Formats: sequence, C-alpha cells, structure tokens
Amino acid sequence: MISGILIPGGTGTIGTLLDLAWETLADRTAHVEAITWDAPRDILDGDPEPFVRAHVEQALAAAQDVAPPARPVLIGKSLGSYAAALAADRSLPAIWITPLLTRPGVVAAITRNPAPQLLIGGTADRRWWDEEAARSTGQQVLSIAEGTHSLRVPGPIRKFTDVLGTAGTAIEEFLDAMGR
Repeated sequence: MISGILIPGGTGTIGTLLDLAWETLADRTAHVEAITWDAPRDILDGDPEPFVRAHVEQALAAAQDVAPPARPVLIGKSLGSYAAALAADRSLPAIWITPLLTRPGVVAAITRNPAPQLLIGGTADRRWWDEEAARSTGQQVLSIAEGTHSLRVPGPIRKFTDVLGTAGTAIEEFLDAMGR
C-alpha cells in the first residue's frame, strides 16, 4: 500500500498534472495528502527548501496518522521539487513533474536519493528542465519533446491530451513497480 503526498508548484494549488497523479493514486486505493500553500512571490530569490520541507513534513505526518502502514511517495510539481532533499534524507520514492533542474541543489538531492524516482519534463522548458541533468541523476526520465513547463506542446489541444496520457501512463507504471 502506498500513500501519495502531492506537492504543488509555485501557484500553491493542485493543477492538471497533479490531478493526473491524484487519479492514478486513487485508482490504486492509495491514501492521498494534497498540500496547498501560499508561497511568497520572491521565494526563488532565496532558499525555498525550508518552506517546502515544512509543508511536506506536515503532510507526511498526517499520512502516517491516517495510513500508518502505507509507504509514502512524494509527487512534486516544479517548486515542489525542493522536497528532493527531504526525499533523499528519508530515502523516499518520488515523482518529480517539471522539476527545477537548473538549480544544482535540486539535481544533487535527486541524485543522492537511493529510492526510485521518475522525472518528467519538457524540452521547451529551457528555464527549468535540463535533460542532461535529469539523465545524470541515474533515475527514470520522461522527456516530452517541445513540452513547456506545463508539458503543453504546440498544436491542437489533442496533442496536449496525448502528452497527459503519456505522463499518466509513466506515473501508473512507476507506482505499479513500487507495489511489486
């Protein structure tokens, strides 16, 4: 049994990509803790790790209270990837959706975590996605050609829904592998 901890990006809310993860967890009857926050506008000007860590630790404690035998898996979007240090400290499996891989601390934390992780990002997200850095972590990587920070690709919306299907399948397969 697993317990999913959904960690938002800078908007502080659960959006389309984390909704996808939520549904995948629900299909597996996993307990879900969804974090929301009101991050300071300038959070990336400093070190966001303590802010993110405090929220994730609180969610982990809540999940432990509700589903004590469940193994937690962190699923973070963007700013939520600053939970990678906490995941590494506790050897927690994680899924990082559009992680901030141009931040060396995030890459280092993902790399030092011995637990399985899945990194999902888009090649058009040049500000935050670095495919070479993603692959250097030694973890599973799903790189979406021409995907933006929201994994939106050019063209009709159908192309975006296809990407969501691809990402959702990768999340399903990762979670299923955890259950084995």
